[in-house]
Amino acid sequence: MIMLHSGKIFEYQMSERGSPMSVPRAQCLVVALISLLTAGKLAADQPVNASGTVTVNGKATALHHAYARHDASLGGTLVLITDRALEAPMLAEETAGFSSGATPSLTDLTKKGEVNGVELLINDSNHVEMAEVYSSAFDMPTPFSGKHFWYEPYRLDSGWTGGRSRTHEPETFFKRTFAYDVTFLTTIGSKGFEIVNAAQLAAQHKAIDAHEALRLIPVGGGDEGKAYLAYRRDLDAHNGAALLKQMTAAMKSRVANEMHTPEPLDESTAGSWAFMAAVRPGKVEVVGGVHDPDSTRLELMKTEAADGTKSFGTARMTREKGDWKVDDETWR
Repeated sequence: MIMLHSGKIFEYQMSERGSPMSVPRAQCLVVALISLLTAGKLAADQPVNASGTVTVNGKATALHHAYARHDASLGGTLVLITDRALEAPMLAEETAGFSSGATPSLTDLTKKGEVNGVELLINDSNHVEMAEVYSSAFDMPTPFSGKHFWYEPYRLDSGWTGGRSRTHEPETFFKRTFAYDVTFLTTIGSKGFEIVNAAQLAAQHKAIDAHEALRLIPVGGGDEGKAYLAYRRDLDAHNGAALLKQMTAAMKSRVANEMHTPEPLDESTAGSWAFMAAVRPGKVEVVGGVHDPDSTRLELMKTEAADGTKSFGTARMTREKGDWKVDDETWR
């Protein structure tokens, strides 16, 4: 019989009369070693369900494993992505938010440099609200919040989460820099972080890989990107006639309302709106995006000519009468 007391292992055998007699300590060590090897084997057997890197102070670490759980109090899904597989007891402690102290916690292993990773909070609108970095370069897991992250989610059945997420640019925290670029696919635990089943993961990959690859927008944005960049040039030139051809009916209606003018929006008013919407000059690039059935979302980066400051935004492109048009544009 094995007993635990104050974190130490003791083993006893019952004699024929029922009284305990001690067994050599070496046997206890064998029991402990078997337990550790079993846990290690279970971790090694976990499927790889993530790829990409987390980069801290210029050093990139490859990530391989993702675990997710729904958190009602945070109003979203937490996705923990690490460079090594984590055993179920450690994931249970992460869910509970405290460690028993009997075994090293995720924070302990992170401080020792044995685990690296990032945890994402994805809200119910499929936006990454927060990223928390796990690295020995930080004193403890350190969160970064705000609109600093891209996320291109997969279209998945209930109970799954996945996609590609990355920082707009490296984040700085007390002279430490951090960035990540990850792709992941995993089940969402209803009661805590869970280890994805290998067979279910393979089936999900088979179902989504082909159509998800077609949804991703390359740098430059393809046809939609060309249409958007033409719109930007005409916006900067205050070319009202061209803008009327480049905006959707819904966007023209919003502009008319913003300008307090009756519809339909005319060339002169569109030009005046462009003048009022003018921003500091700079280079606008399409850095990615995703196709959806009824629209395309482009991811944008602007570098200001004056000082190189970067800003980030998105544009929604919709087909009208066979042509890609701008339906909405948001900058942060």
